Amino acid sequence: PNQVLGGFETDIKGESLTVQTIAITVATTGTATGVLTNVTLVDQNGSVVAGPVDANTAGSTITFSDTVTIPVGKTTYTIKGKVHSDVANGATYILSTTPSGWTNVKGEVTGDTITLSQGAFSMNTMTVRAAALAVSVSPNPVAQSIVAGVQGFTFANYQLDATQSGEDVRFSSMVGDLDGGDGALAGRASNLTRCQMWDGA
Repeated sequence: PNQVLGGFETDIKGESLTVQTIAITVATTGTATGVLTNVTLVDQNGSVVAGPVDANTAGSTITFSDTVTIPVGKTTYTIKGKVHSDVANGATYILSTTPSGWTNVKGEVTGDTITLSQGAFSMNTMTVRAAALAVSVSPNPVAQSIVAGVQGFTFANYQLDATQSGEDVRFSSMVGDLDGGDGALAGRASNLTRCQMWDGA
């Protein structure tokens, strides 16, 4: 839930506006099965100003029918919603809207009907990324001889890379394998005590 799907900025002059209906068009690429659900329109303060609503059955349109008050000056709005769990990794969503097609737009003070001239525009493409973690061993420290009984010795540095992940990754355990290459160390893990994993220094 609450995945960012797109966003836009308004810049209103004169008086605040009230808008009864805001329609958002949804375009997809890749295997984007299922419709977007629990979609909300959120202002720059994090307050929900419209929704939640679900996309239509075809998944092509999101319609906010709550009356939205757009204040004077610049305001940033974000569209958030729930992406179906069956959407394939790499699928994209491109949302667009046509302010000139928003309905029942009026000045909040005067009550005058306002005609918006802004035509259709597309928002930034959002790409679905599954949680992913790549684990590798650093070449440092190099293979070397050590003295029995040494304390605080660094046996290995593991590199955990989540740059290709769609979200932060958390795991509850990590198992290190003790092996001298010829099996000579098998069963000797009890020789190591007070083992710790450090993050950086």
